[in-house]
Amino acid sequence: MSMRTKAVLAMTAVALSGGLAAAPAASAATSSAAAAPVGAATTYSCSVYWHETTNYAGYTAGYSWAWNDVVSPGHVGDRTAEVQCLLKFWGYNPGTVDGIYGDKTTAAVKSFQSDNGLTKDGSVGPQTWPVLRAGYKK
Repeated sequence: MSMRTKAVLAMTAVALSGGLAAAPAASAATSSAAAAPVGAATTYSCSVYWHETTNYAGYTAGYSWAWNDVVSPGHVGDRTAEVQCLLKFWGYNPGTVDGIYGDKTTAAVKSFQSDNGLTKDGSVGPQTWPVLRAGYKK
């Protein structure tokens, strides 16, 4: 066995033994993190602008170009941030733009839906996206 191979094996053994010793602490941290909402520390900035493609034209914050996907309470991520930014753009308060579809976002969506003659279900789907993107019901 070459000296290089021995050195690599020795470093691997040290790394693995250190990783195993730290495993219980990492496990405890993982279970705590699992209890917290994913993306809880993320905040998004909102710069809404008009965007046109071959098939669609509408406002976007650049986080998602969804038109038909359903985004509803409990969702976390860019599509939710897109909904929150568009709600703020139209004067509705979804709370902090954090990508978490919570109670404030749900209330803002319901208010937006009610004001625009849409079914007031609190979810953004194929009926709500076009109005949220264009500002009026087509």
